[in-house]
Amino acid sequence: MKFVKPKFIIFALILITALIMSSGIYTLKSESGEKAVVTQFGKYLTTVEEAGLHWHIPIIQKVEIVKCDVVRSLELGYRHVGTQSDANPSFVTVDNESLMITGDENLVHTEIAVQYRINSAKDFLFNAEDSINSLKIAAESSVRRVVANHKLDDVLTDQKEMIQAEIREDLQSIVNEYGLGIDITKVSLQAVYAPPEVQEAFDDVIKAREDMNRYINEAKEKANEIIPAAEAAALEMVNKANAYKEKRISEAKGDVENFRQVLANYELGPRVTRTRMYLETMQEILPKAKIYIMNDKGETLRFLPLED
Repeated sequence: MKFVKPKFIIFALILITALIMSSGIYTLKSESGEKAVVTQFGKYLTTVEEAGLHWHIPIIQKVEIVKCDVVRSLELGYRHVGTQSDANPSFVTVDNESLMITGDENLVHTEIAVQYRINSAKDFLFNAEDSINSLKIAAESSVRRVVANHKLDDVLTDQKEMIQAEIREDLQSIVNEYGLGIDITKVSLQAVYAPPEVQEAFDDVIKAREDMNRYINEAKEKANEIIPAAEAAALEMVNKANAYKEKRISEAKGDVENFRQVLANYELGPRVTRTRMYLETMQEILPKAKIYIMNDKGETLRFLPLED
């Protein structure tokens, strides 16, 4: 039996060591915001955030890479069937998640999509046994609490934006309290509908509300047509009144000035002025009057017509 030469054993050991050491190389990509959580014998050691090539001690240390800049989605009350790239995606309802009660004690199906981003890889991996499941439970609790604080009409119709904001704020506070290392970026009400048994009645309610909104919009359009015309007419009347006022003030001032001139002449010679004014007045009146000649007895005398 031949013995292996020591130099071959050394070469083999070096090769095996090199292979083991090379297995500790890993890469972090910047476009998805990858972060590496390094543990040593199962205990958290550090978080590597810088993109590029890195190395950890094989066997002793373990690396888990988390994509922190990727926006993830959580479906509550429904599930997407098939792949995300399907041209015509289909969905199935999960009744035990979607069915909930409103503030006015009505049942309603509420399907929610929660979009979130990981902000702390360490907290996401270590603060909960299953962070995604914890987020799902917290989201369901938050949605049920917010929906229970609103009436059915608010949930079905015109308060959806406010409800979405309330759910997001409430869910974020729960996530922060649990320390899940997650930022809630958006909460969307995908579908809100009544149970099939009462769907027809709720459709009538929604149609009535839509008709009400349509009538309100039509009334606003009519008001927008009438009010400007009325305001223009009112402005025109005001302008005419102001113009008439200025005219009357000017005429009054002219009459006052004329009276002052007459008064000044009258004071210089009252008798002469009075006689002149009488003659001027008679001159204005007589051309328009019919002339009759009467005798001492008050009888009208007949003469040839003098008017012409």
